[in-house]
Amino acid sequence: MNFNFKFSTIVSFGLNSRLEINEIVKEYDFKSICLVIDHALKDVSIINDFIEKIESEVVVVYCDISEPTYDKLEQKRLEVSNLSLDAFIGIGGGSAIDMAKGLSVLKTNLEPAIKYRGFNKYSNTPLPVIAIPTTAGTGSEITPNASFIDSNEKKKLGINGEGIRPKHALIDPELTLSCPLAPTISAGVDSLVHATEAFVAKKTNPMARIFSKEGFKLVIDSLPMLSNDLNNIKLREKVMYGAFLSAIALMNSGTGPAAALSYPLGVHFGVPHGLGGAIFLPHVIEHNISMGYLDYGNIYNFNSGSDSEIFLAEKLLGKIFDTWDILKISKNLGDHGVKTEHIEMIKLETLDLIGALEQNPVPFFEKEIEKTLNKLI
Repeated sequence: MNFNFKFSTIVSFGLNSRLEINEIVKEYDFKSICLVIDHALKDVSIINDFIEKIESEVVVVYCDISEPTYDKLEQKRLEVSNLSLDAFIGIGGGSAIDMAKGLSVLKTNLEPAIKYRGFNKYSNTPLPVIAIPTTAGTGSEITPNASFIDSNEKKKLGINGEGIRPKHALIDPELTLSCPLAPTISAGVDSLVHATEAFVAKKTNPMARIFSKEGFKLVIDSLPMLSNDLNNIKLREKVMYGAFLSAIALMNSGTGPAAALSYPLGVHFGVPHGLGGAIFLPHVIEHNISMGYLDYGNIYNFNSGSDSEIFLAEKLLGKIFDTWDILKISKNLGDHGVKTEHIEMIKLETLDLIGALEQNPVPFFEKEIEKTLNKLI
């Protein structure tokens, strides 16, 4: 049994873990910090109290776009270009954290942002990033990726590299109490896509599968209850922990067709990434089962004794469909403005993400994409 496993972000998880920020500031002697904050958190008292307690000079930049673009990243660059900074802190969902990562690159590299699209395209080391998520699911707090939309090419391709992986992540479930229902669900189901696709990816490994399985169970058991009790801190904690475990699995395994299909939905129709992946996930699973891939039953412990692989795989699929019903996940792409004439465009843009498609345990390419899109319109 041979495999590699990587995890380099220093993580503090739990209630009040956000208060460790000053220990980090002192450890690295950060004199001046730029906080990139989701604009929806502007008037949230727990966030403002946190900012006031930071023992360093603080400049605030608001992330005021749900799906960051390279154009917006350039715009935000102007707000920090003349500042002397030691680090960036991203506070919010994946968009705010990704914006902090992007700005950390632009602060030390002077070419237009689009020049750094891809992997390790920057020459100078980005400034350190600290991630403080206020949603549970994106995984951006521990990954070396930052996603941005190219408005000209209408594609979502990121700035990536170890230099932007957050040095520290303060994962405090109390901060997710500020997260409304819709983003709570979108981020939560995003983590379920992460866990499921990481579990079955061709380059998965035993360690990644351990994280996938535990993360999947925590989120799928807790998220439906949380959707009816948003102030329940215990449920918030379970979902956040499960999402964190799923992100570790994804980082050490791989993504798949559901995630890939979600990208064109975000770029062209404004569908949140997590929700987009969730719409496709059960249909990808259904296809894989029909092609003889039956290992899905091992993601979740049904205590089923001697039941067959096919029975357990279909039981897992049914559990996901039932959960999506509870969470009111859309079953029709038409609800988001997608029409039959958009199929070709979505198909071609998904095929660009060939690396993700190739991780699926059975073939899922052009004809499978078309079939799935037609089923959902």
